[in-house]
Amino acid sequence: MFKSDTIMQRKIATLGQGQKTLIVPITSDRGLCGGINSNIIREVKYNIAHSANRSNFQIFCIGEKGVSALTRPFPDLLKNSISDVSTPLNFTTVNAISNQINISAKGYDKVVIYFNEFKSAISTIIRQLEIMPREKFIQHMNFNTLYELKPDKHVTNPAIFDFYFASNLYNAYLNNLASEQSARMTAMENASKNAREIVDKLLLQYNKARQARITMELVEIISGASAV
Repeated sequence: MFKSDTIMQRKIATLGQGQKTLIVPITSDRGLCGGINSNIIREVKYNIAHSANRSNFQIFCIGEKGVSALTRPFPDLLKNSISDVSTPLNFTTVNAISNQINISAKGYDKVVIYFNEFKSAISTIIRQLEIMPREKFIQHMNFNTLYELKPDKHVTNPAIFDFYFASNLYNAYLNNLASEQSARMTAMENASKNAREIVDKLLLQYNKARQARITMELVEIISGASAV
């Protein structure tokens, strides 16, 4: 059985630090979803700003909000982007996205995906998922720990890599979509609550003004009657 999460993450840990990294932040194409996008952008900015060498990074952004937020601070690092991804999301679409990322990741030591992991309706966690690019993956594959039989490596390795990369990206994308929808629901609920409070305040002010006007008219009528 192929245990990609444990084996390949162990391989990644042996690659060392200070390598060429392709950053893939997953953001949304629409707003009104709280801090889902801003938290991802803030994390990317922080890690690049506190790195030893800025030139080791390139960005492949997913989502229009990430593109607009990263274009100004990192115009030289924004390598490519994808936006307006069709919904509902399926594995075929993610596989096509992963293929474009792999093309951009040629010559890099690792790919780091930034996404929001869904925990609850009010809680998400920013995750960084490190994935090997194609060359590193094939280089570190060890068939003896994965299979009883040894198929042709020239056929199997690329197929396993495609599934390894696309499945990890699919998992990250689904978590981010769930976090986005949850945050948007919470934001819209808070907006509706605030709108109701504003309506109640305006109604109270209107009733006060209306009552004051009625009282004034009664006072004028009574005063006029008394004068006669």
